[in-house]
Amino acid sequence: MLRFYGCSVLIAFPLSGIFLLGIVVNTFAREPIATTQSPDSKTTIDFYTLNGGAATSISVVGIVDGPLWFKKNIYYDDNMHNADVAWTNNHIIIINNHTLNLDKEETFSD
Repeated sequence: MLRFYGCSVLIAFPLSGIFLLGIVVNTFAREPIATTQSPDSKTTIDFYTLNGGAATSISVVGIVDGPLWFKKNIYYDDNMHNADVAWTNNHIIIINNHTLNLDKEETFSD
């Protein structure tokens, strides 16, 4: 039983390192392109380009700042380099001709 515990620790430690490396690479591979706020300034959305390297296309992701440190991806579009954003009201946003109602927690992913 002791041997099994030691083996699982030896496996779990490298896997944790690989997972954390993936988070770090994903964080540094994105470049901020725009930030927008709702007309009432209660909702902030940050837009980034994601560059996965030579084998992938550049994508755009939109992330809503939530309470405390929570964030939520609401928009993801491949083969995109910019984010054309227009607010219809405090809860409805149009991003690259895709309409999202944030009250209904709508998202877009291509």
